Amino acid sequence: MTPPLLRVGLAGYGGFGRFLHRSWSEMDGVEIVAVASLDAPPEGVRAYADWQGLVADPDVDLIAIVTPPDLHAAVAIAAMEAGKHVLVEKPVATTLADARRLLATRDQTGRVAAVDFMIRFTPAAEALAAWGRDEPFGRLRRVVVENYAQDETLPPEHWFWDPAQSGGILVEHAVHFIDLVASISPARPVRVDGWTHNRNARQEDRVLATIAYDDGLTATHHHTFSRPGFFERTTIRLWFDLAEVEMEGWIPLEGRVRALVRPGTEEALAALPGFRETSRRPAPGREEAAVVRVPFNGEPVEVSDEVAGTFAVADPKPQVYADAVRAMLADVRRAIADPTHALRTPLEVGTEALRLALAATHDAHAPRPPLED
Repeated sequence: MTPPLLRVGLAGYGGFGRFLHRSWSEMDGVEIVAVASLDAPPEGVRAYADWQGLVADPDVDLIAIVTPPDLHAAVAIAAMEAGKHVLVEKPVATTLADARRLLATRDQTGRVAAVDFMIRFTPAAEALAAWGRDEPFGRLRRVVVENYAQDETLPPEHWFWDPAQSGGILVEHAVHFIDLVASISPARPVRVDGWTHNRNARQEDRVLATIAYDDGLTATHHHTFSRPGFFERTTIRLWFDLAEVEMEGWIPLEGRVRALVRPGTEEALAALPGFRETSRRPAPGREEAAVVRVPFNGEPVEVSDEVAGTFAVADPKPQVYADAVRAMLADVRRAIADPTHALRTPLEVGTEALRLALAATHDAHAPRPPLED
């Protein structure tokens, strides 16, 4: 069954809104028909000076919300109440109360509502989500995210620095990576700690969150917005019971892996995009046997070799980014046409990532006794 034409309106038409327009215009069965923006849209696209006009447009089926975060909930709720489906840019909201209102409105209206966690739709993240589901190398045990981002396009007066509009770095930005962990591990968070640093009275430019889970997984998220654009770098390191992965880029494009392989698990390595084996050696003690038994989460398991390799997505970053947002919209379109289809990024995952980011933000700002000399 081919889904019907999806007519999309964009609430917000900044850099990301224009990127979505270009990316989605290449999709069959999708048409960008209207935008809400003070800037002039391309020819043939209706323009509204505010999002309320866009919500009232009877020819719009779905509204993609790419406004500053403090408006996400209001626009999405109004859109669903007007009969539109919604795709909400992360974070879904800046407060849990607003996120829960979104969930309630979705349930009351029966509309399809998704959050833009597009990292889930990138090749490396999809392969690792399968690792989390099938556990070829055991469970995820440790994650370290180091994100050194630019602030050249973020002057002090930009809404990004205003927590009333953005929610702060952990809410506006780190939710992407908090959700990435959730896409790989089924573990339940049990403790959240946070830390923050202010460059000045307005700009909180460094944050840290540590999240502990009920199965022993711990994830550390460090985000700094203070570098020149050409010197940005993001690394994501993941430790499984029998494998280690290090990825480069906030959209993961390449990386390295080391794993102890068992019968049937090499296919999981091959599923990493562009995987290339760089070394292989027998597991210690395998000189006279096909497999050896090694400790695995407290129990012995048979392994054959230790394999190392690299992986890389063949396409350039803009193409990978565009493909991800297209796959995300295709998932939403399928859910609109088929109510039995389970969305890959429903509001629930956005609400959970927001809950953890808010908990870390609250802890970071809580009064603490000074260290004793």
